[in-house]
Amino acid sequence: MSSMPTDVANQALDAAGVFFTLGDIEEGTRPAQVMLRAYAQCRKQLLRAANWNFARFTAPMTLLADRTG
Repeated sequence: MSSMPTDVANQALDAAGVFFTLGDIEEGTRPAQVMLRAYAQCRKQLLRAANWNFARFTAPMTLLADRTG
């Protein structure tokens, strides 16, 4: 079964004109390792590029101590 990262990696390989297809991005082969590193870095950059509501975790903050006294 193919996963979303594997599908994206295979589309990138196709766009680059590489005649190689990954069965799974975590299969451990050299091309899969390279694609996994590139995918993770690209995903981080895309998530930081805009103020995405779905990619943000928010939590209430609690004051633990006060410096005034």
